[in-house]
Amino acid sequence: MLRSHKAAPCCGVARHVVTAVLLAAITVASVPTAAFAEALGIEGAVAAASQPVASEAAAASDEGTQRPGAESGAPVAGGAAPEGAAQDDAVHVEQGVPEEEAVDGSAGAGATGDAQQEAPGGLADEPEGSDGAGQLAAGATATGRPDSTQAGADRDDAAEDASAVESADSQEKDAEDAQKLNVTLAVVGPDADGAHAYWAPSTSLEMEDGSTAADASEQLFKRAGLTADYGTGDYGWYLNTITSPYTGDALGWDQATGKYWQLFVNGEASELGAGGVTLKAGDVVTWAYSAFGDGIPTVGAFEVSVSVVGPDANGNNVTWASNTRLTVENGTAAAAASELLFKEAGLKADYGTGSYGWYLNTITSPYTGDALGWDQATGKYWQLFVNGTASELGAGSVMLKAGDAVTWAYSASEEDLPEPLPVVPDPDAPRPEWESAWPGYASGSNTEAATPTGEVKESWVSSIKDSADWATYVSDPIYVGSYVYIAAGAKLLQIDPATGKTVREGALAAPIDSIARMVYADGVVVVPLSGGRLQALTADALTTVWVTAKLPANEQGGEQQSLSTLIVKDGCVYFGTAAADWSDSYGGYLVCVDIKTGSVKWKTENADAGYYWAGAAAIGSLLVMGDDTGFVYAVDSQQGTRVGEGLDLGARVRSTVVADPDGSTVYVVTVNGVLHKVRVGADGELSEAGKVQFASASTGTPTLAGGRLYVGGQLVQGSSGGQARCGVLAVIDAKTLQVEHSITSADGTALEGSNVMSAPVVSTQGGATYVYFTANSLPGGVYRYRVGDATASRIYTPSEDKQNYCMGSITVGPDGSLYYVNDSGALFAIAGVGDDGSDDQEQPETDNPDKPEKPEGDTPESEDDDVQNPGDDDTNPGGDGSGDGGSKGDGDERDAEQASGALSATAGKNVRKGGDTDGEQEDSVRMLSVAGLVAGVIGLVLIGAWLVRARRRA
Repeated sequence: MLRSHKAAPCCGVARHVVTAVLLAAITVASVPTAAFAEALGIEGAVAAASQPVASEAAAASDEGTQRPGAESGAPVAGGAAPEGAAQDDAVHVEQGVPEEEAVDGSAGAGATGDAQQEAPGGLADEPEGSDGAGQLAAGATATGRPDSTQAGADRDDAAEDASAVESADSQEKDAEDAQKLNVTLAVVGPDADGAHAYWAPSTSLEMEDGSTAADASEQLFKRAGLTADYGTGDYGWYLNTITSPYTGDALGWDQATGKYWQLFVNGEASELGAGGVTLKAGDVVTWAYSAFGDGIPTVGAFEVSVSVVGPDANGNNVTWASNTRLTVENGTAAAAASELLFKEAGLKADYGTGSYGWYLNTITSPYTGDALGWDQATGKYWQLFVNGTASELGAGSVMLKAGDAVTWAYSASEEDLPEPLPVVPDPDAPRPEWESAWPGYASGSNTEAATPTGEVKESWVSSIKDSADWATYVSDPIYVGSYVYIAAGAKLLQIDPATGKTVREGALAAPIDSIARMVYADGVVVVPLSGGRLQALTADALTTVWVTAKLPANEQGGEQQSLSTLIVKDGCVYFGTAAADWSDSYGGYLVCVDIKTGSVKWKTENADAGYYWAGAAAIGSLLVMGDDTGFVYAVDSQQGTRVGEGLDLGARVRSTVVADPDGSTVYVVTVNGVLHKVRVGADGELSEAGKVQFASASTGTPTLAGGRLYVGGQLVQGSSGGQARCGVLAVIDAKTLQVEHSITSADGTALEGSNVMSAPVVSTQGGATYVYFTANSLPGGVYRYRVGDATASRIYTPSEDKQNYCMGSITVGPDGSLYYVNDSGALFAIAGVGDDGSDDQEQPETDNPDKPEKPEGDTPESEDDDVQNPGDDDTNPGGDGSGDGGSKGDGDERDAEQASGALSATAGKNVRKGGDTDGEQEDSVRMLSVAGLVAGVIGLVLIGAWLVRARRRA
């Protein structure tokens, strides 16, 4: 008895101790305390320990920041009008025309008053008087672990304050709403063809409580601009007639048909007059011109198109909103369709309804951000055209028919509908950073590429246009990145140099002229167009980034032609135009255009003559240019003003001026076959240092290489009755102006009837110098001359169906391949014969450390290993954003995961921080749990051992 009496207390104590230890072990293993977690540096555990308080604080934050009355009918955008607004201002169209945000100062549809009345997404700004709840939430978020007792008291106070404010505001709002109601009205009558149409589309009106159908009808008539004969007589309110917006006839009671203006309320014919129908919220009122017993006529739907044409940043007429097809109901006015378009196209427009009906004040340009409206200086405003004809009615009075085309054009009165450009410029289109083996006309004529010195082969021939199509012109090709580019008519083609196949086409705003010397710079291909325009397209996707405006035509010479060479200098492109016929020019312009924006920095008119096949040379800050009068002068490249007196060379200049590397000398060829050496003074004064006659006539641009000038022309021999003409290639010493070689034959046969008009390509290989050129005669092939030989060689002859005259110059690819066009409209690719498609001679290295990036889209694989393929590196900024570029989005997802994990930590889910520490933190948490279990087990073992010893002692 004594032993059992002593053992019982011991067992009881042990039982309690065991229970306590087990609970402690389970607690440690399941949810680590904040203190333990902080000691181990585990952020997830800290968040878990503080989560219950943070969740309650967040709930208090949500409740405290909810705007009182936000759920009890507070005004929203496009909904009820603000207090103090006229009833007309509360009207908004619901059927056929979506709600529009009200424009400041207008009484337009959907007027809402203060635009800041509601925050984005339906959440209002925090109202005054709710600071307590808002501060509580902010404090809980900032600290992460607020004191639970204080937080609970603050939440209770905040909840009471928010509830009181919300209750008071809700009661006030309910009282206001009780005095307003929304109803919908429409008028249905016959159109000009007798078909049922909406004279006034379904329109929502906000009315005072107690308003009648008569009150709402009067508001609708005013809003829709309908002329109606109504009033109040001995028998109450009446409606006699409404004037048709289609025919102008006042329709009322018709004895023959029994039709009159019948009132329908919620689809049923009313048994009371309009003045006796007291409206309820949501009522639908319809006036229908019908006979007694008829229901509401069914109104059909049809399609119309609406567009907006306005100026771009350079003054071109472009499409701001394309011909958008809209489905509208019969009776829809041009005004309603226009509002639909503005919203769908994202155009910001200032419109509304005033005392004279619907109006359109301004539309904001998507190119400049300027709001364009009435302009006193130009007389331009937003003019309404319907089916291409200026409307004599306002947009609110123009009732549309199926197939109608509505156009808003920014133009002056009496002007026809402007013709927009066929392309829509995208100034923000990305531009590739590509290198170019041949960026423009004659720009790389002194080439280092391994051009063919032996036998050649035809790599491919691509028919760019039909040989019988003399109205379509084809440009000289250029080589950019890993593509050949050529313009034909109103298209720019991007061509795979390995196959000759067109990879992409880019639309041009106008066709090119008979000579078009494109140039590549700063990621864009700049194409000269008819009318004295330039157009820039991205080299990769052929997206138009800008188009310059058309230059003024000449009374005698007509339209300006862009026939000159394009010169690039200091981020600008310079070019000249000519208003000319086949024999003479009558004026032109010299123009400077910013390559980045397409803005014209300056343009200078030459009233005496144009720039026909001419081109400038850059000497320091000056441009030296010749014109069709034979006058050469210097121009300040920044201002466009002439510097110095200039120099008269005595004959027209129809070639590009070439600069000597000494920085003070230029070479100019005149049409009488004379090469002029001209000194350029620091003050811009020009003086002739020498000249040499090398041909009877020439419009060729010389190539300067190794101290020699290579230039083509034509020799004329014999009397006028028996003249013989042949082409000539002259090699002239640049220092002495001595003609070293005059080549007039190929393979021993004279170049009869020919004229070498191309800019020669010069290539030095293996100690020999080779010159490549074309001749403007049949067969339209390619010639090569090795300096020192007695004659040239025709190295390529086109097939019989591709033989034609040729004024084009040769373009050289990075592997030495030759590309050119003749008048057959074909583009030819020629390469040297060898195992790799080139000569057997040693080739220079083709690896380019600055290899251009790969263009967007599918790039054909080149069949020629020597063809440079841009973009094999991993630094393409236009890629898919993989690799390091995608880390930002991944980080955002990890942040969201952390926040979500912190709020759910009480469920035993520890948050993991993104990065390399994820695994470490998980391991730390697991180790802590295991340690807790081990400690519990050890405690149990020790207690068991102690109990055994205690019993033995007993």
